[in-house]
Amino acid sequence: MKQNTLLIVDDEENILNSLGRLLDDLGCTVFFADAGKKGLEIIKDKDIHMVISDYRMPGMDGIKFLDEAKKISPETIRIMLTGYADIDLAIKAINDGEVYRFITKPWNNIELLVTVNQGLEYFNMQRELGRLNKLIQSQNEALKEWNSKLEQKVAEQTKYIQDFFLDSIKSLVFALEVKDKYTEGHSRRVAEYATYICQKMSLPEVFIEDVKLGSLLHDIGKIGIKESILGKKGGLTKEEYDHIKTHVSIGVRILTPIIKNSTVINIIRYHHEHLDGSGYPDGLKGTAVPLEARIVAVADAYDALLSERPYRNARDPLSARKELVIHADIQFDSNVVEILTSNEHHVPDSSSR
Repeated sequence: MKQNTLLIVDDEENILNSLGRLLDDLGCTVFFADAGKKGLEIIKDKDIHMVISDYRMPGMDGIKFLDEAKKISPETIRIMLTGYADIDLAIKAINDGEVYRFITKPWNNIELLVTVNQGLEYFNMQRELGRLNKLIQSQNEALKEWNSKLEQKVAEQTKYIQDFFLDSIKSLVFALEVKDKYTEGHSRRVAEYATYICQKMSLPEVFIEDVKLGSLLHDIGKIGIKESILGKKGGLTKEEYDHIKTHVSIGVRILTPIIKNSTVINIIRYHHEHLDGSGYPDGLKGTAVPLEARIVAVADAYDALLSERPYRNARDPLSARKELVIHADIQFDSNVVEILTSNEHHVPDSSSR
């Protein structure tokens, strides 16, 4: 197979040198450019398989560069590398440049190498798939059976790239959690509690998997909330609370272009709705709140009560369960609360806390 080619675009020489040394052992031909314009010239002249671009560069920023690179070479794998974890930047990079992954500086060498290897593997498979498609088009009726197998491979590869998009979003969520000692591991624990509730309710396995994914991503919209408000030790003003409430709509904005799954999107949008209609964003009441959102709401509140926060101390499990019971049929679904509070059940203790 032909040797893979990489292009690294960054206006900082030390970044180019660092990435060059890191990627030297991959056996690829590596090209460098210190500006977007130079990078486009290389893409026009060379068969570039993957491009890693910085965002903030003079003359042409990374999003504009990747968008132009896509027009020149649509099959080239595009990776955005930036020191700014900005919500609008992430959405624009995914939508305009169709980036394969969004990586923040400083990067983890192992994770970056894994990402590059996976991206090149995907590129090679897609290029081989294209070659096979051309071969099939030149064959006669005898190749129908092979064509059927190829369609299955296309479906598998489509799922493959969708999974990578989701992995990049999950990585962004977990990276943000790590920066805050109060919320580190929160999404994973909520997913564990929500999965446990679903299993106790004997819900279908497909639904459980959707709830697990929605739980992991339920707070993705907090990327767009000011850190000063998220970490505030005192009470919030009305304006600050209204700002925090926007995280559900921000989360929907991020995931709708990527995920076409109503269960996951319902969790993102409705996990702060209350049964009495006092929640947000739509003030839904009773069973108008989707079951998946009612489940995650209880799991989310339970873990929040057990966690230390800037404005209060953590509760013990017994106290946390009593608090859930107090708000059953007011804020929470009493059937869901029962599963976490009944002596007949053994709620899992998250090892990640």
